[in-house]
Amino acid sequence: MVEKLSSTFEILGLVGVAMNCFAYVPQIVHLRIEHCSAGLSIKAWMLWLLASLLISLHAFNIFDIVFVTMQIVNVIAITLIIVLSKRYQNMFCEIHRPAIQTNQFPSNFSSRM
Repeated sequence: MVEKLSSTFEILGLVGVAMNCFAYVPQIVHLRIEHCSAGLSIKAWMLWLLASLLISLHAFNIFDIVFVTMQIVNVIAITLIIVLSKRYQNMFCEIHRPAIQTNQFPSNFSSRM
């Protein structure tokens, strides 16, 4: 009975990991397709990457499949977001460009599109 309950929670945990994967998709797609980095803080994402790497050490130490899978997803997605954010730094899509033109963004931002 305990094993069945454990596997049920493991399945629910893996469903949560899948949801986590899909949660990153809109941000990555917007960066990749629109070449828009509006509102992204590379420093914040780098801090989240460091936190994920540290948590990964613990996840691999206890080797819980849900925990390990979650951290692998986090590290890959966050790294991709950082790389794309740096590539498209100070570039904005048509939706975010009006905010720049009305000075709602800091004056040191510029558009290269």
